[in-house]
Amino acid sequence: MRLLAGLLVLSAASAPGLSAQEYLDRGTFVLMRSGAEAGRVEYAVRATSGQQGRGGLLVVGTTRTPAHEVQYILEVSADLAPVSYQLTENGGGRVTRRLSAQIVGPRFSARATTESGEVSRELPVRAPFVILGADDYTVYFFVPRPEPGATQAINVVRTETLTPTTGTVTGEGDDSVSVAGHTLPCRRFAMRLADGELRQFWMTSAGSLLQVAIPGLGIVATRGQAPAR
Repeated sequence: MRLLAGLLVLSAASAPGLSAQEYLDRGTFVLMRSGAEAGRVEYAVRATSGQQGRGGLLVVGTTRTPAHEVQYILEVSADLAPVSYQLTENGGGRVTRRLSAQIVGPRFSARATTESGEVSRELPVRAPFVILGADDYTVYFFVPRPEPGATQAINVVRTETLTPTTGTVTGEGDDSVSVAGHTLPCRRFAMRLADGELRQFWMTSAGSLLQVAIPGLGIVATRGQAPAR
């Protein structure tokens, strides 16, 4: 969280001159499945005025694979709590699913529309809370990052089913990741959900996301360019 908190401070100081074309971070992740390229993820992070002008961050991402394309937009508040989430999934040249969610205090309200109908959900949530999409590789910017050996409990809403679950995030210690021919020092974290699913992610000390792995699916997403910070 340290990098994002710092970015919020910097963006607050420069907000009057910050345009939609100026990004705090942006990049591409290459998706590999069982050793073969399976798609790309493009994302961008920029400052937003947020609710009541208190400031926040807006993350826009697109995951493209041969089978489908998923676009998602997440807004977080100044304390990095989810405020709103939108998702649009396309397949076969048409929109197959839309999701819109708002988080106000301890209440998560969402509506999903598919070709078979519409579903609405109202769920109680409490911090730390993350919205986890199967094709969203940017959520890890906002997942807690405990010190090595420490574990943090988290609350999760999965976008596929709009159901709540719980999990833990564990700091697994120092590691390194190869990005565009450069070996970058980082720390590895493990997110384990209540159903046993494991997801790992690697972050630099400055808070840049380098890699995400979902071992059960054989997927590894690695940043295509070294981060600027």
